[in-house]
Amino acid sequence: MILGAFCLNQTAKTALDVGTGTGVLSLMVAQTHPELIIDALDIDPQNCTLAKHNVANSQFSERINVVCQDIFDFNPIKKYNLIFSNPPFHVDSLKSKENRISKSKHFTEIEFASFIQKLSTLLSENGKFFMIFPAENLSVVKIHLENHDFFINEIINIYGKPNLKKRVITVCSKIPTELKEIDFLIRDTSEGYSKEYIEKTKHFHGTDLG
Repeated sequence: MILGAFCLNQTAKTALDVGTGTGVLSLMVAQTHPELIIDALDIDPQNCTLAKHNVANSQFSERINVVCQDIFDFNPIKKYNLIFSNPPFHVDSLKSKENRISKSKHFTEIEFASFIQKLSTLLSENGKFFMIFPAENLSVVKIHLENHDFFINEIINIYGKPNLKKRVITVCSKIPTELKEIDFLIRDTSEGYSKEYIEKTKHFHGTDLG
């Protein structure tokens, strides 16, 4: 929900969703970008089957193409103006015994470096790359982004509730700009959703993507 709400590049014509899962994020981005053509990529056949079903039953079926392929084997002839991803986030942590879950949830640091390098080759010179990941991985992510020709233009610190930073979104490009950093609160002290969360995600709450 949060990544979809922040993932905006209205000048983009082509987009790549890396690790689309069931396709929900692609559907959200298609909703906020009426002319965008999206390739939704996932390595897992079960995810791809669900994503294709969800896309086919949406109003955006003509603008989202689900591709079942490993990102490292994906070699399109085009570049993308917009790339967004919720990548395998537990870098070098304990892996699941089920291989399918491990592939979708874990990267070694070497794999993560290769992942960032690959995305650098797929992003257009004026494109934007949005990625969400656990807050504790920020220092590692920064190193690999900077090592592979990405400039971090914006850091969005996502707080589940006050003083509990859970996730970070980095907004990157190949063009250096002054770094902007903001904090975003999901729930306030009363455990209800914050005003900023409600405002930012209002386009998706109660909206029928079909």
